[in-house]
Amino acid sequence: MAGNLSRNNDLGIGQSKWLKFITWFGIAFLLLPLIILIVYSFNESRTVTRWEGFSFRWYKALFSDVSIWLAIKNSLTIAIVSTLVSVSLGTMAAMLIARYSFKGKKLLQNILYIPVILPDIIFGVALLSLFILIKFPLGIISVICAHVTFSFPFATMVIMGKVINLPESLSEASLDLGASRWQTFVKVILPNIAPGVISGALFAFSMSIDDFVITFFTAGVGASTLPLKIYSLIKHGITPSLNAISTILIVFTVVVLLMANFLQKTKKISRSFKIALGTFFLIIVGLLVVSPFFTKSSERLNIYNYSNYLDPELIKKFSNETGIKVTLDYVNDNDEMLAKLQMGVAGYDIIFPTAFMVEIMKKQNLLAPICIDSIPNYKYITPGFRKMSFDTTGRYYVPYAYGYTGMVYNSNYIEGPVDSWDILWDERYKGKIMMINEMREVFFVASKRLGFKMDTSLSKLNMARDILIEQKPLLKKYESNAIGDLMASEEVWIAQDWSGSITRLTSSDPKFKLGYPKEGVLFFIDNMCIPANAPNKGNAERFINFLLDPAHSAQNINCIMYAMPNDSAKKLIPAEILNNPTVFPKIKNFDSIEIARDFGEFNRELTRAWMEVKVH
Repeated sequence: MAGNLSRNNDLGIGQSKWLKFITWFGIAFLLLPLIILIVYSFNESRTVTRWEGFSFRWYKALFSDVSIWLAIKNSLTIAIVSTLVSVSLGTMAAMLIARYSFKGKKLLQNILYIPVILPDIIFGVALLSLFILIKFPLGIISVICAHVTFSFPFATMVIMGKVINLPESLSEASLDLGASRWQTFVKVILPNIAPGVISGALFAFSMSIDDFVITFFTAGVGASTLPLKIYSLIKHGITPSLNAISTILIVFTVVVLLMANFLQKTKKISRSFKIALGTFFLIIVGLLVVSPFFTKSSERLNIYNYSNYLDPELIKKFSNETGIKVTLDYVNDNDEMLAKLQMGVAGYDIIFPTAFMVEIMKKQNLLAPICIDSIPNYKYITPGFRKMSFDTTGRYYVPYAYGYTGMVYNSNYIEGPVDSWDILWDERYKGKIMMINEMREVFFVASKRLGFKMDTSLSKLNMARDILIEQKPLLKKYESNAIGDLMASEEVWIAQDWSGSITRLTSSDPKFKLGYPKEGVLFFIDNMCIPANAPNKGNAERFINFLLDPAHSAQNINCIMYAMPNDSAKKLIPAEILNNPTVFPKIKNFDSIEIARDFGEFNRELTRAWMEVKVH
């Protein structure tokens, strides 16, 4: 009767067809991007926006990539250990809170909610500060400790739900029958709360596997996980390979959540579920076994470089010839690299900063001088690159690769020649223009369009800011990572872009052309440097010498499609690459090229002007 009365007199909330429609529309809107991602992971085309047929190509490429396996190994190792620790602590905490009354109980319960409520970025920065303060080395162990701190509260709350619902009479009966407290826990309590314990473990495992933000701050040498690897790959654009990795993570997460949800509802674990759970963890163990988990080498070399910016075959060859185990971790930009070194992160032996960042790091005593006598192949470096303005001594860097920022355009929509930065202000292409999301690059273009050299003049900076604000209504967006995809989908017709990315585009489709502005371009020179706290400086110099061998430099150029200042290597490069002006720009006078430089205190004004452009 009461139930019927309630149904007859309620407000009808939840029964409206419009409300149901909106609800299902919202769910579909949330799921649609995931569905598209999964479908396009089976795309034959390299471009995610253009379907060229069903294929397992990117899954094959994924499972043949050693660096992916290393990232998977790290993710699984961290997840398994942090889960075991989190569940052990969580079970004890759940028993303590649910079964005992003590002073500070409410405080403890509230503290458990802090990692749940606090933004990940704040938690990550706090943990990093703690590790640096107590001089705790960053690596696999630091990431495990970090993951335990946010997994443990979740595991506690999940397990506590089962402990609270467990009748105390079971424990009392066991003790009355002569069992010890430990026997009571193992044979009475644990079997009854096992669904909660396993459910908590699955939650903790899934959170650890998926975590990016906290891992980003607390990872050190050799601790690159799968999410960190994915983020580093995005710098080269979104490809079906990334979709394949993401699909695997999505499927994995959904399976874990379904298992956890099932366990939350059940009181006893069935035999079939035990078999499914066992199979699941056998797969995890199998992935660890097939990954390159063990090494016999005692000598090490730790490299901190951009993703896909060094031929992996050269790393293998160096390791085989010398017996030195090489660990490659991924950096995303110069600022991240600088922040790591400033905070005292140790362990890296070779880093690859751009020219202006070498100048900054040198001023802050973050770099060690390189012993050129230990690098006989240094003789192959083009003389004009040996002592440049950012380090006139030539002691703190060895030039690695160089390129410039030009333009790439779709010749189907834009008539050539494209030979001036002015075209990026052309109203005919409104909404089809894109600029790199990097303030030095953007202000350089604006300065060149105004006819002056970028320097520390405040009046010139403000003039450049004003024309960039004037340009904003014409832009599709500021973007650095998905330029190729947006060009291929024809959402963008012309874009400011780096030469390596332009080379990949022009090679993939003849409709894409290089635009080289007559006003001048901004060159970048990436360099091999040794941090001041490098633990294996000798091995670093040995590797630098290895890379400078002409044959190895030529192989590296063929792989990454960026020019290297090694004249002897040029003789070993195919003519189509050597004569490609996008890869090897014609430089007549090295003193005349413009490279991004450090402006010192003026960087604050530059940052201020950039923010004014972005928020306008």
